[in-house]
Amino acid sequence: MSLSGPKPPDRMVLSALTALPALPRGAGGNGEAEHAAPPASGAEPPGTPLQEIVRDLFAEAVGVPRRTVHADSDFFRIGGHPAAAARLLARARRVLGAGLDDRALREAPTPARFAAAAGERPAAATGPAGALDGALDGEGSAVLPLRLRGALNAGALQEALGDVGRRHGALRNSRLGSAGTRLRALAAGDHLLELTLPADLVDLWSHTPLAAELALAYRARAAGRAPRWEGPVPEAAPRARAGDLAPTVPPGSRPAPADARVGRLALDWDAGLHQRLAHLAATQGATLFMVVHTALAALLTRLGAGPAITVAAPVPARDSAALRRAVGPYGRVLALSVDTSGDPAFTALLRRVRAADLAAYRAGAAALARPGGIALSVLADSGEAYEAAGLTVRAAPPLLPLRAAALGLILTERHTPAGAPAGIAVTAAYQYDAVGETAAARLTGQLTALLEAALDAPAAALSRLGGGARPPLAPAGTREHTTLSPARQTAPAVPVPVAG
Repeated sequence: MSLSGPKPPDRMVLSALTALPALPRGAGGNGEAEHAAPPASGAEPPGTPLQEIVRDLFAEAVGVPRRTVHADSDFFRIGGHPAAAARLLARARRVLGAGLDDRALREAPTPARFAAAAGERPAAATGPAGALDGALDGEGSAVLPLRLRGALNAGALQEALGDVGRRHGALRNSRLGSAGTRLRALAAGDHLLELTLPADLVDLWSHTPLAAELALAYRARAAGRAPRWEGPVPEAAPRARAGDLAPTVPPGSRPAPADARVGRLALDWDAGLHQRLAHLAATQGATLFMVVHTALAALLTRLGAGPAITVAAPVPARDSAALRRAVGPYGRVLALSVDTSGDPAFTALLRRVRAADLAAYRAGAAALARPGGIALSVLADSGEAYEAAGLTVRAAPPLLPLRAAALGLILTERHTPAGAPAGIAVTAAYQYDAVGETAAARLTGQLTALLEAALDAPAAALSRLGGGARPPLAPAGTREHTTLSPARQTAPAVPVPVAG
C-alpha cells in the first residue's frame, strides 16, 4: 500500500506483482529457535499477487503501512475492529469483485486465508521453463547480491553458505571461492556478497528468502553450532515446459537469436508522479501494476499492435508459508490479455484490465506466457535487513532475469518509512537484435508521457490522450537516471544507484 503522507489516507493505494517486500523469517526446529531478526509481525510476506492486494486492503482498513502487514497477520491482532472490518469488506467486494459475506473476515482473518476465500487457487504449474532464462548480465544467470555490514566472520560465512547450499538446490555451488560466488570489501565493515545462480533455478522472489536463510545460518555458525531449519524445502507445482500465449511484440521489432545480447536503460519517476499513479489506482479500485498495464496496452494499440494485447507478467506462486521461505523457481509468468477495441476511456480500459488481471491471479491454470514480446513487472524495494551476530544482512539490487523478453519493463517502487510513495525506478531491459536501444528508449518515454496524460484526463478516450515523446533514457551502466515529475518537467540527470 502506498500512503499519501505520514498519516494513512482513507482510500487504499495498492501495488500488485510486488517482489522483495518485508523479509521472511528464518526459524529453528526443536527446542531453542534460531531466528534472524524478523519483520514486525514475525511472518512471511505475501506470496501471490492476490495475497498482496489483500495485504494492502488490510493495511488501508487498519491505517498502518503495508510493510507491517504480512501473509499471516491476523486482522484483529494488528488493530482491526468492527468499523475497520466493515470498511475492509466493502473495499474487498469492490476491488476483488468477490461475493464476500460478513463472516468472511472472521473465518479468514489473514491475507493468505482471505485471498483463498476470495477465490484464489494454487498454481497448477510454475514457469514456463525458459520464460525467464538469462539475466541482464547476458550470461544466462541471475545475480542476487547481499550487502553485509558489520564485523564479518569469514569462517562463519563460509560455513553458512555451505548450510544454505545443502538446504536449497539452487545454492549448492555458492561456497566462497566457487564459481559465481564473490565477496567484495567495499569499506571497513562493509561487504558485498554476490551470488550468481542459474536463472532457471530461482525466481524474482528468491532474494529475500536467501537473505533470511543466510542470516539464520550465519548466526548459528558464529555461535559455534549448526542452524536448525523449520521443516524441509517444499515442492512446488510442476513446471510447465512451454507457455500458452505469445506476448505482444513491440511494434517494429525483429526476431532475435536465442543468445541475444541484452541492454538496459534507466529512468526515475519522482515521488510526485508515483503519488498520482497510486491515487488513480486507489480511486479506481485497482493496483499500480494495473494502471501501468493499462497504459502499456493503450500505447501498443496506438502504435498499431491492437486490439488484442498480451503482456507477460512474472508473479510469485508461493501460496504456502513454506514456499514463501524457499529459494527456488516458485514463480509463474502469466499471459495477461486485454481487448482494447472501441476506443475506450482510459478508466474504462483500466476496468477491463483489472477484470482480466484478477481472473488470472485467481486461476490456478491461468494462461502462461511464451518467451518473447513485452514483459512488465512492478516490484517493491525492500528496506528490511536481518541482524545476525553483529552482522546486518540486506538484499542489494539484483540483476533480474528477463532475458527472454524482447523488452522487459521493471518498475521498482520506493516508499518512505511511513509508507508514502517515494518514487519508482524504471529499468527497460531490451534485446539489441530485437528492439535496440533507440526503440526501447522511445517506447519507454512514450509510456511515461501517456501515463501523465491519463493522470490529467483519466476519462478521456485513448485516441484523445495527449503525450509526446520523452527525452532519451540513460543507459543503466552510466548510473544516471532521468527524473520525471508530474508537471512533466525533466530534471537534470543525477547520479542514482541502479540495479547491478
